[in-house]
Amino acid sequence: MRKKPPNWTKLAADAFKLGVTANGVIAFRLAKLARGGGAARRESKRMISEKVAAAQTAWLAAARDASTAQAHKTPERTMAIYQKRVSRNLRRLTKMV
Repeated sequence: MRKKPPNWTKLAADAFKLGVTANGVIAFRLAKLARGGGAARRESKRMISEKVAAAQTAWLAAARDASTAQAHKTPERTMAIYQKRVSRNLRRLTKMV
C-alpha cells in the first residue's frame, strides 16, 4: 500500500495560523506577567508545564507513528497538537481581559 505524503500546502497554512495564534497568546501572557503578583507566578508556572506536556504528547505521537509505519502522518498530527493547546490558551487568556 502506498503511503500518502503530507499535504505541505495545508501544513504551511496551519503553521502560519499557529504562529499568529501563538503571538496573541504571547502578548496576553506578557501583559499578565507585567502586572506581577500571584497571577503572574501561576501563569509562568502554567506556561512551563504546558510546554513540557505539549512536547511530551507530540513526542509520544511521533513515536507511535514511527512504530506503526505511519511516520508520514507525524507533521500534521504534531501541528494539530500544538494548535489545539495554543487555541485553548488564547480562549482562556482572552476571557480574563
